[in-house]
Amino acid sequence: MNEDVIIPWLLVRSTIWTALLAGLAPAAIANFKRRPVMGWYLYGFACTFVAWPLIALATIHALLVRPRTVSPEARQGQRRADALALLEESSVRSYPSWIAELRRKSPEGIDRRRYVYEKIGPGEPIELRREPANRRDVHAVSFRHRGTHLGYVPKRHRYRWVAPAIDDGRRLVAIVDKVKVGGILRRRAKSVHVRIAVLDAR
Repeated sequence: MNEDVIIPWLLVRSTIWTALLAGLAPAAIANFKRRPVMGWYLYGFACTFVAWPLIALATIHALLVRPRTVSPEARQGQRRADALALLEESSVRSYPSWIAELRRKSPEGIDRRRYVYEKIGPGEPIELRREPANRRDVHAVSFRHRGTHLGYVPKRHRYRWVAPAIDDGRRLVAIVDKVKVGGILRRRAKSVHVRIAVLDAR
């Protein structure tokens, strides 16, 4: 093969391989920042293929792009999905229950039904808190969401096993299973069904 043909051919092949490898730099940065990798790889490849110093442009651009953040709504949806998936695991025992006294206002004066309608949906984890100093019932176990008092575990459940289990040091968590909503002009939760899961099997 003539040298006049071989040398340009080698130069073209060398440029292509350089571009293919150099495109990995912005792609790797994009992957770290949770951005689409292929677009950034092609961006780096094109810059290098046109003129190899331009790879610096693609790399610096990738460094300056902000990481893709997950919205609070997306995080909340994922958290709820994970909680519902936990209930499906064969190793986790869970029992149905509901929030009693939901129609009453909380001790802080919060409309519980409106609060639930606005902030709670299926899959939302709710804290179970013992209230041994409760004058009405020493076996009282309350449901709380981010510090807000939502109501109580029904008497039949807290007497039978919930209060004794917590007093015995068992790890329990309530996960919202269903929220029934009512009202036309003012939408509010009518009832909240939960599943109380036992996280430490004995």
